[in-house]
Amino acid sequence: MVKAMLDTTEILIFAGVGLVFALGLLAFCKWSGAAVQRIAAYALIALCFLYVGFAFRAEESGPWVGVEMTGVAVFGTLAGMSIIGSPWWVVVGFALHPLYAIYFHYIGAASQFAPAPFVVANAAFDVVMALFVAYAALRGGRKNATRAAESSEEAPPQRKLAARSQHRSQRRDAGGPA
Repeated sequence: MVKAMLDTTEILIFAGVGLVFALGLLAFCKWSGAAVQRIAAYALIALCFLYVGFAFRAEESGPWVGVEMTGVAVFGTLAGMSIIGSPWWVVVGFALHPLYAIYFHYIGAASQFAPAPFVVANAAFDVVMALFVAYAALRGGRKNATRAAESSEEAPPQRKLAARSQHRSQRRDAGGPA
């Protein structure tokens, strides 16, 4: 079964839908106070599982489900690495996922079961999320550097002094030299 490609107007409409979903997810992150990096990682994993669901529609679904589960493993690993480490892993995942989606699910062999409107919306969603998580990571890095510079001027000496005083009082209580 060969699908017809979307025309330019349809591509723009469905890319707009992807943009709206991305903005909705970002609004949810802002409203809930959840870390964008973490929610984005979960969204990337969920998107990959949606393609697994689409693979069940293929004529020979067994091999296709296996192929899509490989995608879950690859992109899920990038998402997982961002949850426990750097947000740049999910940026990489979201930067690579639209290439995978368009090449494999829109143009390639998986176009037999992946709905073209979903693939286009997904690619737009991926690009927006990659850009925003990268922006948040850069902005967070600058905020952390500013906080560190401000706190290094005042707080560490106070904390050291408090720690020394506490240590001395503990030694006195234990009968040791002050």
